[in-house]
Amino acid sequence: MDRQRCICMFSTLYSPNVGGVESYTEHLARTLVERGVRVITVTSNTHGLEARTSESGLDIVRLPCRNLLGGRYPVPLKNAEYRQLIGWIERQDIDCVVVHARFYPHSLEGLALADRIGAKSIVVEHGSAHLTMGNGFIDPAVRAVEHAMAKRVVRYRPAFFAVSRKASAWLDHFGISSSGELPNAIDADAFASCASDRDFSSELHLEDGAFIAAFAGRLVPEKGALALARAVSLLEGTDTPPVHALIAGAGPESSAIDALRCKRVHTLGKLPREDMAALLTQADAMVLPSRSEGFATALLEAAACKTPAIVTDVGGTDELIPDRRFGTLLEDARPETVAQALRDAAADRTLTASQGTAVYQRAKNRCSWDETTRLLLDAVYGPSGSRVGRQDQ
Repeated sequence: MDRQRCICMFSTLYSPNVGGVESYTEHLARTLVERGVRVITVTSNTHGLEARTSESGLDIVRLPCRNLLGGRYPVPLKNAEYRQLIGWIERQDIDCVVVHARFYPHSLEGLALADRIGAKSIVVEHGSAHLTMGNGFIDPAVRAVEHAMAKRVVRYRPAFFAVSRKASAWLDHFGISSSGELPNAIDADAFASCASDRDFSSELHLEDGAFIAAFAGRLVPEKGALALARAVSLLEGTDTPPVHALIAGAGPESSAIDALRCKRVHTLGKLPREDMAALLTQADAMVLPSRSEGFATALLEAAACKTPAIVTDVGGTDELIPDRRFGTLLEDARPETVAQALRDAAADRTLTASQGTAVYQRAKNRCSWDETTRLLLDAVYGPSGSRVGRQDQ
């Protein structure tokens, strides 16, 4: 009887944390399991959950950690429980360790483990620009740390892949060559069909004919929620049809958004998957004035709901929105630029409707988890599917 193939994935943040990398890791893991691969997902125990669980062929190991930067940067806590859990992972017959993102200490733990057990290692790049804290004094230090971490990652000589062509190009900034793309993906129809029956227009008492601009993501500087809120504030009191920003997410920028005191900006907090699908289905556009993305999950979720995006040209955006037929690419993330794009979209609902239909078809045809899983399995085992040892050194 053939042995079961086994892939171990290290992702610093994972469910119940909400984010693009978390979603990517979970969907990829579950699709691998459907293909008969055993998957061990190793993450940080940021929520005090059970340290090791198993469900439907997917093992989840949560390592003890300290939560830094408001939980955005967990650091492994190497106590007795940590050593016990790592020991258990090392005893599994793992073919490859796949590390999601390269700038966390947790990522180094995954590469070190692969080195110890003689397994192949792969790093998946999920960004296309430096991390930012939105602080001109802190950000240079953050960039220095990111470069230092990249140098440490390279020493393990993993194969590097990325979730989009722009993310692959970003690796060049660190002197790293990408081996190709493992694109972000979505089961479009499954996401749209899970929508709850929440009616956000009624809940928020929006005017008839209001243009709904939805945002989904962490409320951190690199994602641009504050820029959207400021853009809507600029439009308030103009002759533009009423534009409302419905912002789903949580993070440090929430207080600055609330401080605008704009009646057309509505913060919804974190939404479960079902409510997020409902919001995106009801929105006229999803607005993401981000400065850094790999391939935004929110962009794919909006496309699944036939909702076009108004988004900066970062990460894999141009792979889903190659031209005006599929959405709107912003020249920059300034509130004035976002406001003009909202003004134009609110004035031409026929165009936004056609964009939504077109981007849905593109996401459905080009962005499937089956295809991303096939590409990963080819990278690990070769096109023949046979077991492959560590990459050539």
